[in-house]
Amino acid sequence: MKKFRSSLRFDPFAWDKTFKEEKNNLLYYLSNFKVAIKHIGATAYTGGMSNRNVDILVTTTSFEDISSVQVRLQSKGYKLIPTDRTDMVLLTGPKRINGYGVSIRIMEYASNIYNRFSAFETLLKEDHKRVTAYNKYRDEINIRCDRDFPKYQELKFNYINALIDEKFKFE
Repeated sequence: MKKFRSSLRFDPFAWDKTFKEEKNNLLYYLSNFKVAIKHIGATAYTGGMSNRNVDILVTTTSFEDISSVQVRLQSKGYKLIPTDRTDMVLLTGPKRINGYGVSIRIMEYASNIYNRFSAFETLLKEDHKRVTAYNKYRDEINIRCDRDFPKYQELKFNYINALIDEKFKFE
């Protein structure tokens, strides 16, 4: 697996363009499903830094649709990234768009993990210092994990969850 670096220049035009192109692809591939598609992650925020991936969230209306959406996207060349999560599927896009890769997260709209993603998005939007701190942390764990993507993801999720738990109360 290639090493992932976060320290790339802020480029909102390219990130937005990449998201829009991939969203059109996803809408075409998933036209038979009820889904919402949203740009998430550091590339969706002012001051964010890229790890050469634009993160996209695909939410479904039911838990059962997650695996159907996954199968459809895999048939179109998207690759599954193994994770121990049972409430979310993580895929990578089949090709680079505008020089960026695409990471797709599929989850149910009403799930606890979706609520946590929304809470994290709120925290990033309300305070630019949080975006900077998040970028710095991602750089640090990138170096520590050295090509161990599952460990990188685990540490990143732990950081996000700790920040959310500090600011919000979730049952």
